[in-house]
Amino acid sequence: MASDSYRVDLDRLDEVVKKLNNVLKDMQSASGKAKSGTHLPEGALGKGFAEEGELRQTHTEMKTFIENGVLHKLERLIDDLQKKTTKTHGAYQDQEQNTSNAMKSGQSSSHNKYS
Repeated sequence: MASDSYRVDLDRLDEVVKKLNNVLKDMQSASGKAKSGTHLPEGALGKGFAEEGELRQTHTEMKTFIENGVLHKLERLIDDLQKKTTKTHGAYQDQEQNTSNAMKSGQSSSHNKYS
């Protein structure tokens, strides 16, 4: 039966949490760049032609979509995954400790029975 059991590699789960934290930091950096690094001021595309306002409006709409519709959703998804992975890691770690304690407790009580 022991060969049918499974073991969770807590170090790997911890590694996943760390990598997700790094991805989240990178995403927040990208969000900051999308907000502040893509401003298109009036006149930046030129002056005196009718399409200038339309281009700036389209730019603003796309900027808003990228910030809210893409980056914000990705950040929430990655944050949620990171929190769930951390919680899973903690649960497995607790179970491993409980199992270890139970085995130690069982060993000491079996020694007492036969001593």
